[in-house]
Amino acid sequence: MTKYAVVDLEATSASHTSKIIQIGIAIVEDGKITKTYQTDVNPHEALDFHITALTGITTAQVECAPDFKEIMSAVTDMLQDCIFVAHNVKFDYNLLARTFEQHGASLDMPRVDTIELARIFFPSLKKYGLESLSHVLNLQHDRPHEALSDAYATANLLIKMQDKMANLPKNVLSEILHHANDNLVYETPCVISEQLKVANRKHADMLKVNHIATLKPYFSENKNLVKKNFRANLKLLKLDERTKQKAFAEIVRERLTDSAASFIEAPTGIGKTYAYLLTLLGQGKQVIVSVPTKVLQDQLMEDLAPIFKAKFGVNFAKILGTRNYISLEKFSKLLHTCDDGKNFEIFKMKILVWLTETKTGELDEVSSTMTSHTYLDSVRHTGDVRQGQLHYEQDFWQLTQQKSKNAQVIVINHAYLAERIVDQTEMFEHKVLLVDEAQQLFSVLENAQQKSVKILDELVKVVSHTSQLRKRLVERLTYQLSLRQLDVEKIRLDASELGLDAITDVLANPDDFIWMQDHVLKSSPTDFLNFSAMMPKATKVYLIGATLAMSETKAVFPELLGFSDYTFDTVAADKITNQKVFVATDSPDITTLSPQEYADFLSEKIQELKKLGKPMLVLFTSHASLALTAQALSDAHVNFLHADEMGDASRVKKKFDEQHNGILLGSKRFWEGVDFDKQDELLLVITRLPFSVPDDILIRKYAKRFKNPFYDFSVPLATLQLKQAFGRVNRRKQQQSSVIVFDKRLAGKTYAKKMVSKLGQTYEVDFLPFDEIMDQTNLFLG
Repeated sequence: MTKYAVVDLEATSASHTSKIIQIGIAIVEDGKITKTYQTDVNPHEALDFHITALTGITTAQVECAPDFKEIMSAVTDMLQDCIFVAHNVKFDYNLLARTFEQHGASLDMPRVDTIELARIFFPSLKKYGLESLSHVLNLQHDRPHEALSDAYATANLLIKMQDKMANLPKNVLSEILHHANDNLVYETPCVISEQLKVANRKHADMLKVNHIATLKPYFSENKNLVKKNFRANLKLLKLDERTKQKAFAEIVRERLTDSAASFIEAPTGIGKTYAYLLTLLGQGKQVIVSVPTKVLQDQLMEDLAPIFKAKFGVNFAKILGTRNYISLEKFSKLLHTCDDGKNFEIFKMKILVWLTETKTGELDEVSSTMTSHTYLDSVRHTGDVRQGQLHYEQDFWQLTQQKSKNAQVIVINHAYLAERIVDQTEMFEHKVLLVDEAQQLFSVLENAQQKSVKILDELVKVVSHTSQLRKRLVERLTYQLSLRQLDVEKIRLDASELGLDAITDVLANPDDFIWMQDHVLKSSPTDFLNFSAMMPKATKVYLIGATLAMSETKAVFPELLGFSDYTFDTVAADKITNQKVFVATDSPDITTLSPQEYADFLSEKIQELKKLGKPMLVLFTSHASLALTAQALSDAHVNFLHADEMGDASRVKKKFDEQHNGILLGSKRFWEGVDFDKQDELLLVITRLPFSVPDDILIRKYAKRFKNPFYDFSVPLATLQLKQAFGRVNRRKQQQSSVIVFDKRLAGKTYAKKMVSKLGQTYEVDFLPFDEIMDQTNLFLG
């Protein structure tokens, strides 16, 4: 078997003039670490304090160390007849080779980079730094940035990858090697080639078609052993019966016989999910649950589905839109193209590995590291599945449909509901559809009925025309599209003359709202999408949420969704005692500060709150404000998580849950669709009241329904969104949280009094200077 020398060097800097200060070597033979070597090296210069802080190695320590020429013979002996391996091999090998050369010797060895291999053979990880890999893969790594500890961890990583390669189907590993040979750095493919000799041909748990292998689907028997007696079910689950939960469950049971849609407003933290599932399943119903986001879908599947399966034999199935799944037909064709560049070839290799592991085929599972949206778009499913296709039996989309037919509970999201309820009527008929957090349907339904076209994509089709007339038409069209007030008829005529059908299609209905946003031309009908009309007649519908009542006198919410025949029930909320809400009265006037000044203010206050040592969620209403605050915190060397940098909301939330007192900067999706239930104590910072901008398309539509859309819609909606945000960090009675609002408009008159009055029905709202808020929060959270 090949002998590998896994090397790590600590150096005076990361530049090309750096000098070695420590060497660590671990020899790997036959899947085991057989020998190690470590020594300090005297660079004959003082160490920068950053290097000492990073490595723990001091100038005094290396002054006592041998010169490189004194240990060169020992290093040469360790490297004899080996392949050189490192985590970022270019740095370590080049530095060692340069040092050899300075001492009159040469280094000429085949090289392997474990970073490239890790990206391929651990395709679902977020990060590929050695510390991150050591944590996730349980590599022995006691002293990060000490050379031998790093080398030892890298050696264990290599062994784990060798083992994983050997256990892959031989046809898959052979295909990976085919793509690796011309696309991985140096001699890195030799590790794959060596393991191919011993790779396993037989995998009884997999389906293999050509060079693609996937796990065989598993269909367990669906039983529904949920009892009619709600209390008995809770007892079986070892859950205490709660008054509000019981009242909510009783409403669900009573409304089941109503043909009308049932709207139920109930507070957070009472156990609504258990209540409606146990009640409806206890009546023998097949249930479709729609939640706002994929994050909440994952929470249901990870937290509740295993419990219901173990206790009651109930199968859960999750369905997403087709674009979320990989198309094996498209991917199979891509494997045979070979002019896509190195990074795309690495993408293909890691997909081949991922396919042997995934149970869902959901592309969100694939690491975003060095994976562009273009790569993912090239393999997204279109919903085209036909018997006779090469990978039909393996196709994840059709397997998802099969699993949903074998499930008592189907979990979807609002976007999928809006997309599929019309063209998949049979899926919803004779079932109970329960729309959780139904207030979030508005924006989803609005997006579903909008038309849009990227203007630049259209203009590029005609920009090269040589005709003077057509040139003038393009110039006129470009000018018209740049105006704040669009002349729709002129734009339509010019686009028609130029044959730009995508633009004329967006403008087809002259009565629509038409607007430009980020170089995208959009249109939308003047009224809301009629959700009621989309519902199959044989479907019982519940729409529930903690914040559905927008008016004290009239149930506006159901009528905006098109319902005329409905019931509206309310489970009154108790005064919340495990959450404090503070408004900082000495906050600056938001309307007078520049965006940068406000970001600097927020950064300063976040740093102050960090001293309390509690996990902190900071919610923004603007991506621009979030980005500026993120930069200000970075400049202050404050660590934080940021959804735009870390990927999708689900992954960021999980990372935040793993931290002891992390900081998470969240945008709109964190206001509405992510529950923080893992922390016992939590800080929630509201940077700005969540008012919609006046030209928001929904506001323009509400203006047609209300005499005063700001007071009748914007203010109630902002209040509801505040309550939603508060609820995100108040998921259980044992959880405590402090909410700090830095928008002192809430302490003002007129509309602020209306908001505070509504909030005051449930929360105790205190108006205090920030220093007093710090003291009160410290006392409350301990």
